[in-house]
Formats: sequence, structure tokens, C-alpha cells
Amino acid sequence: MGLMKETTSAAIDTTAIHPGDLIRAKYADWNEAKNGIVTAVTGGEIRCLYFPGIRNVCNYFLIAADEVTEGLWEVSWSSDMKTIQTEGEQHDA
Repeated sequence: MGLMKETTSAAIDTTAIHPGDLIRAKYADWNEAKNGIVTAVTGGEIRCLYFPGIRNVCNYFLIAADEVTEGLWEVSWSSDMKTIQTEGEQHDA
């Protein structure tokens, strides 16, 4: 019996979201969504740059494909600020 096994898992569609897209995302444990800019997209994760409001500080958060599939993320993004795409149940007020 080998150590590795083949499985199928969720992957992010890299043709749907791109570096430079604007993003608004909320993780299940967060009180509010964060607005940012997509900096990298792979099949396994989306990396987002956001500004937490502390002077000139910036930070990143990662959106994992498996967590999106599990319903832990609410994500909205736009490439042109006209068309907004969404994934996950949206609870914005």
C-alpha cells in the first residue's frame, strides 16, 4: 500500500478571477468582510492584499479552495467594477 492516494478536490477556476481584480470577502469567523485586491490565483488558493486601516500598513489573507467548497467564505469580485461575481451565501447589509 502506497503513502499517497489519488483523490478529486475542489479547485479555483483561474479563468474566473485574476490578479488585479477587486475583491470583498468574509470568512465565517470574521465579524465583517474585508475589501482588497487579488494578487495571486492558483487552483488551490486566492491571495488578497488588503489595508487594515493602520497608517500605511497592508496585509494579506488567503482564500483556500477547500474552504470555499465547505461554505466558509462569502466572496464577491469584479474585474471591471461593472460586473460583480459572487460565490457563497451573501449576508451583506
